[in-house]
Amino acid sequence: MSVDSGHRRPRGAARRDRTSPVRLVGGTLAVWLLLAVASVAWWPVYQDTSMVVAGVTALVVGSLVAVLGAVSRLPAAAVAVATVVGFAATGVPTAVPDEAAGLLPTGRGLVDLFAGVALAWRQLLTVDLPVGSYEALLVPYAVSVLLAAVTGVSVATRASRPELASLPALALFVAGVVVGPSRLETSVVLAVVLAGIALVWALTSRHVRRAVAVAGTTGARVPVGRAVVRPALVGTATIAVAAVVATGLGLVVTPSAARTVARTDVVKPFDPTTQVSPLSGFRAYQRSDEADRTQLTVSGLPAGGFVRVATLDTYDGVVYRVGGPDGAAASGSFERVPTSVDTRDVRGTRVRVDVRVNGYRGVWLPTVGDLEAVTFRGAAADEERSAFFLNRSTGTAALLDGVTGRTRYSLSAVLPDQPTEDELVDARPGDAVVPTPRSVPDAVRDVVRADTDDGTAPGAQLVAVLRALARDGYVSHGVGDDRPSRSGHGADRIEQLLTAQPMVGDQEQYAVAAALMAREIGFPARVVLGFTPGGDSGAPADTTVDDTTTFRGSDVTARIEVDTAQWGWVMLDPNPDVREIPDESEQTPEPVTRPETVVPPPPAEPQEQDQQTPPDADRETPPTQPLWLQVLLAVLPWALGVLGLSMVLLLPAAGIVLVKRLRRRRRRRAPDPRARVVGAWDEYRDALLDGGHDVVPTATRQEVASTAPGSDGATLAAGADAAVFGPADVDDQTAERTWAIADTAIVALGSGRDRRARFRAATSLRSLRSRRPAWSVPSRHAAEPAESAPAGPPAAVGGAPSGGDYDVRRPEAPGERSDEDRGTL
Repeated sequence: MSVDSGHRRPRGAARRDRTSPVRLVGGTLAVWLLLAVASVAWWPVYQDTSMVVAGVTALVVGSLVAVLGAVSRLPAAAVAVATVVGFAATGVPTAVPDEAAGLLPTGRGLVDLFAGVALAWRQLLTVDLPVGSYEALLVPYAVSVLLAAVTGVSVATRASRPELASLPALALFVAGVVVGPSRLETSVVLAVVLAGIALVWALTSRHVRRAVAVAGTTGARVPVGRAVVRPALVGTATIAVAAVVATGLGLVVTPSAARTVARTDVVKPFDPTTQVSPLSGFRAYQRSDEADRTQLTVSGLPAGGFVRVATLDTYDGVVYRVGGPDGAAASGSFERVPTSVDTRDVRGTRVRVDVRVNGYRGVWLPTVGDLEAVTFRGAAADEERSAFFLNRSTGTAALLDGVTGRTRYSLSAVLPDQPTEDELVDARPGDAVVPTPRSVPDAVRDVVRADTDDGTAPGAQLVAVLRALARDGYVSHGVGDDRPSRSGHGADRIEQLLTAQPMVGDQEQYAVAAALMAREIGFPARVVLGFTPGGDSGAPADTTVDDTTTFRGSDVTARIEVDTAQWGWVMLDPNPDVREIPDESEQTPEPVTRPETVVPPPPAEPQEQDQQTPPDADRETPPTQPLWLQVLLAVLPWALGVLGLSMVLLLPAAGIVLVKRLRRRRRRRAPDPRARVVGAWDEYRDALLDGGHDVVPTATRQEVASTAPGSDGATLAAGADAAVFGPADVDDQTAERTWAIADTAIVALGSGRDRRARFRAATSLRSLRSRRPAWSVPSRHAAEPAESAPAGPPAAVGGAPSGGDYDVRRPEAPGERSDEDRGTL
């Protein structure tokens, strides 16, 4: 049966149609529209015009690469290389603008760019939104748009099914949702619009493809209006109606405001639960060598202002610390602040404060009020900006490597309005969620009952217990000539404070006791450690004429914050005034009635106590890492990023080489020697195809060998023909000799070529997608007896080869063989 040349014309016409100007322009514009809609999902992540610049640049570069590949019919490897070159040329000025030299990339910018392809995704999930153009965090979006543009335009202009070009845009949309905020915004409407456009594109592409096929088959011109436009319009109208209905249902049945995205489950780089509670080191500031030592110098702070060191909301009976019992509480989530924090809902006084660190050390960065923005200065400004983390629920800030004597920064913040004591009487507990304290001493409940009246409002009870602490308490740090006073704020120390006569302690104990009593009344409460002029002890403030306040160790204090329904979080000072402490004999004890507590007998053997950080723990930052380790940790991320990008680019090539190796192994290890001989010829024929030689699918082995370089091809062809059509059986030695000749012939095909040509041959797909002639390998039908098979050549040669083509037997009867020279099929 001869092949009619007329059947080849539709295939050639279809191939030319794939690069026609109409398809190039239409496919490119469709992909642009899809990617533009999908990019809206990324806007909540950046909210900056730099995202638009990066996206448009990546879209244009990706489209140019894809169109050039379609017009020139470049292989996938060449398109991939052009994509990397375009990304390197334009990525730094658009995705890492701080590292660019105008419109040109720099060496450091290229390192950050390619490292960001692998590492910036995780960094993006640990930064508070929006991120703007912070560091290299635009890289994930830029590289996503670039890859989506190259893939989408290539599919739309080159593939046989251009409707699949919408898949990259859908992937871009999903990526934007995953890395976006946890609050649902426009995702429902945007998803419906994007899906509708993708369906319209798919419907139109299908009708166009059908019209082209009909025109190529019949030779008649197909009316575009009836065959393409009318069905596309009907389908578009149907999709539009479905989209309106789906959007309406999505707006009526509104999902929960919070959703689980990648940033809600990612492990944060700063874990506050691994840090020592800063309140444990309170007494260290009161030592004689620290009390007069300058800790901070602050300019622009209002009179009587408070500088926050840390907010502690978790009490376990031993210490008050940050982050919840397991770090899962809201106070345990610290994020980087790339631009600023939204404080528009906070009513108060806006201030700008300059802070200079002197003797203060620790991981917690002192702040003021509700932080809006921070700007670091000095030689270490870039490193400190990258290491800055903030917990928005508590206002606590931290530096990963700790505060040093070089730390200089400016704060923009809002000092919230505070209620007066008379207004606080009417306060109602708020709905803030803080971890429930554990191992709370019984004395807390007893003192609250003794100092408050049943039936009074919660705000009145709170004011009453704070007045009782101020009335009955006395301040002593237990250093120098002070009255002996234990440090610490564990449950036993708070029990001792509230039951002793007189009540003696300092801000560490009074703040913890007040917070626990506020929780007993019903107010969410937490402890705040910081500095204030005089340290809530009545000492004069050290303020210069230019409104610069110098904080010394004696200025450290601790207060509480309670959440109210009217004013939100309100800071309260529970500390008594400094006054002379009377002797115990002068006090008239007021017994507090409470149920007896059965004291268990002491254990037979002393129990080992958990190691706890002593109250006077060293507040110095842990020793710095060795220089070699710092260099290794600095180089390792970039090396991993480059390695990861190289693996992504080389993975398709490695897959092709692996498939060819498995195919060669299957051929060489075929159970039948005759099949191994045929497999050696097929391996040689595939090497010719991958090397760029033209092999006609219907040509015989001798015809293929006659056009191949060298004489080994003719030897292999003759051996394969003899194995298939000859009367003698093939032994193992013959198969091994044939494979040795094939190996030599294949090596000869690659001799004289450069490394690039050999790589292209090794990764070529021509041999994997080529169709073999029916006579190439005998079929399973050839092994059947002659009487069970139909007479004639077709029964002898069978169909196309399959996975078992190399596990067959030679035909036993000469009459069952095909006549290769005739070339009949």
